[in-house]
Amino acid sequence: MQANKYKLLLLAGFIAIFFLANSCVEEYWPELDTAADQLLVVDGKISNFPGPYTVKLSYSSAINQQANNPISLAKVSLVDNLGNTENFVETSPGNYSSSASGMQGIVGRSYKIKIQLSNGKKYESDFEELKPTVDVENLLVEESVQLAKNDLETDQEGYQFYVNSKVASSTKTYFYWEIEETYEYHSDYRIIFLYRGRRYPITDFNPYGLAKVVNEDTLFYCWKTQPIPERFSYSTEYLSSPVIKNLPLHFIPFTDERLRYKYSILVNQYSISENAYTFLDQLNKQNNSEDALFTTQPFQIRGNIKNLDDSKEAVLGYFMVASGTKSNHLLTKAPSRIRYSSPLSFADTSSVQIKNVINTALASSYPIYFTFLYFQNPNVPLAEADEVIAYVERQECIDCQKKGGTAKKPDYWDW
Repeated sequence: MQANKYKLLLLAGFIAIFFLANSCVEEYWPELDTAADQLLVVDGKISNFPGPYTVKLSYSSAINQQANNPISLAKVSLVDNLGNTENFVETSPGNYSSSASGMQGIVGRSYKIKIQLSNGKKYESDFEELKPTVDVENLLVEESVQLAKNDLETDQEGYQFYVNSKVASSTKTYFYWEIEETYEYHSDYRIIFLYRGRRYPITDFNPYGLAKVVNEDTLFYCWKTQPIPERFSYSTEYLSSPVIKNLPLHFIPFTDERLRYKYSILVNQYSISENAYTFLDQLNKQNNSEDALFTTQPFQIRGNIKNLDDSKEAVLGYFMVASGTKSNHLLTKAPSRIRYSSPLSFADTSSVQIKNVINTALASSYPIYFTFLYFQNPNVPLAEADEVIAYVERQECIDCQKKGGTAKKPDYWDW
């Protein structure tokens, strides 16, 4: 009897521990130094590529916030070591741009940025020389497996892209890569009819008097080009020869829909200063750290911007002086064994709904697109399916350009 009582007490203890371990836990936010709030953040670059060049100014926010705090009404100017100056113009809050026909980086010259905020504070970067360019030899891609970084992730199959460079002229060359991706995507439906405020004669084929489109594929195929946010840098300082060989850059898993039809990358390969490389290397180590709570906080990584009247003020970011060359486009697509299944967006065949859309449409929403669906009458099982007009409520699912791409196919897109 006593043994059974002991077993029951032991079981009760285990149950209590289980519920304590699995109960709701109050979030813990460590008290962080608020000195990292409201620091100036500078992000900009000049290169030998034609402008315009852009400098972004903002204030930092607390580590547990994702606020965007652009700085407006500042004066930003670009200066070279020969005394040439160009003033930037604020094109949107916190974004300052040079003229497309203004200064362009020249290899051998040095450049810096000057900033004056509306509160009178003055900042500037150090002069940095535009280094000689190093050409890209080629890009390579191969199937690879990216191992999980922790227990919450799984291994991923995908494509690993590699870069090779020509031999640099200096044994200590510091590289930085920016990658631009382009991918093809399709609408869920083809456009059969459209409405722009004018009605046409009603027929059995066109019971709503809509305009018939000439080319049903006009907005079915789209291509989207965008920068990849990852930063890649490398140094040849400890290599036997100043050349990059099969350096892994971008990885994209096969589960990513961007690989579904065709996918391309273009690499801009830059030569940068040692200071710029050190900044990027520290930033990369911090971003890739798994023990984020105990790593050095971002505000402690200082760039090349300083307050002219207060050298102790921490300023975040970097104004980069980089000479670049472009690679060729590398095109690929997911292996044939990979299958994608995207559910179609809802298309409404209700005549009441379609008439309501047409009658209440505002001119600002024109054109409104419609498609065809095959409809099988459930009450007549042996009847042939009829084509009926349908309205796609999410117009971005029938007009591919509404997802940010363009219907113009890139010149290099065909293999």
